[in-house]
Amino acid sequence: MVVFWASWCGPCREEIPLLKEIYNTKNESLEFVSVSIDEDKNAWKKALNQEKMGWNQFIVNDKDPNYEKIQMHFRLNGAIPYTVLVDNDMKILKSSVGLSTKENLQNFIKK
Repeated sequence: MVVFWASWCGPCREEIPLLKEIYNTKNESLEFVSVSIDEDKNAWKKALNQEKMGWNQFIVNDKDPNYEKIQMHFRLNGAIPYTVLVDNDMKILKSSVGLSTKENLQNFIKK
């Protein structure tokens, strides 16, 4: 599961405690990855220190040479939070835009 977010995004930050709860009770076959679209790397690092998310964290923005490829592959249009469920071959299985509830997120990750 790939979650696109940013440090300045209120709904993204509001969703993080829920993501942490789901992460701590998830099936072992589910991997979490968060990708920030922050342009300010220091703001991203500060948010990471505050939120203490226990899964892989990356940052990418439109200044990154790979941004367009990532944007196209994940169908990222800039709306965040944006959650994408992919298989082991990175094929998109499902996607969701906006703040999730616990029930929405649990249903989203069920196969």
